[in-house]
Amino acid sequence: MPELKILKTTVDIGLGHEVKVLHVTDSHIALDDEGDERGRFKYFSNAEEYFHQTCAYAKENGLTMLNTGDLLDAHTESNFAFADKYLLSTDTIYAAGNHDFCHFVGKAKEDYAYKWERIKYSAPHLPNNLYFYSRVIDGVNFVTLDDSYYLMTEGQIELLRAEAARGYPIVLGLHIPLFTRAQADQILANGNKCAFLMGAPREYTDKYPSDRDRQQSPDEVTLRAIEYINSEPQIKAIVTGHTHINFEEKLPGGAIQITTAGGYHGYAREITLV
Repeated sequence: MPELKILKTTVDIGLGHEVKVLHVTDSHIALDDEGDERGRFKYFSNAEEYFHQTCAYAKENGLTMLNTGDLLDAHTESNFAFADKYLLSTDTIYAAGNHDFCHFVGKAKEDYAYKWERIKYSAPHLPNNLYFYSRVIDGVNFVTLDDSYYLMTEGQIELLRAEAARGYPIVLGLHIPLFTRAQADQILANGNKCAFLMGAPREYTDKYPSDRDRQQSPDEVTLRAIEYINSEPQIKAIVTGHTHINFEEKLPGGAIQITTAGGYHGYAREITLV
């Protein structure tokens, strides 16, 4: 039986007491209704077992699970049933990933029209508002928002400003990490043709394949959102997934960005805020 790998990270935010959550991301549950129609199960064959272990660890240790998306590899009734049985039965805060809106991998143009068509199928099986959500736990405000297509909106910026005004330290859960040169260079050094990060500058995206350039080039609103996140002192940590690697670094504004590798590969991270 594969064993879950629990990483442990402590973040000093001047809290004066401990608040712990369990971060998991990118489980990519790949249950097809009629066999392995998508040919994806071979990549994620241990995903179910690892997710069972993650839920058990969270329950045994009394931890809220901060899940930053891609629980579902694609939309199937079997995947939805899995989410209903295991995700909704565990205390979870959820940030949507791009695969959570995916009907069939690689077979559609993933734009906003596609997302809003598909969200009605997945949203009932995921635990909170996917556009924007906030929950305070022992004096820490856990905020999630949907950045799954490499973009953020004016509405999300305004909602985030309102949460910051409440005065609680914020842990921001995103699916896609904010661009940094350190993480981008690591991802590219691993043989990828693009960095899969939000807010990449032209000196990077110009070198991406054309489809990835269009997908990952930020608009003005997204750049403004990133600038705000990096300048907001109440945002103490950003917790992300998507890139399937483990990475920790300080952002320009001083917050730590924590990226955890794929749950399908057996990773979860216990985060202690102090």
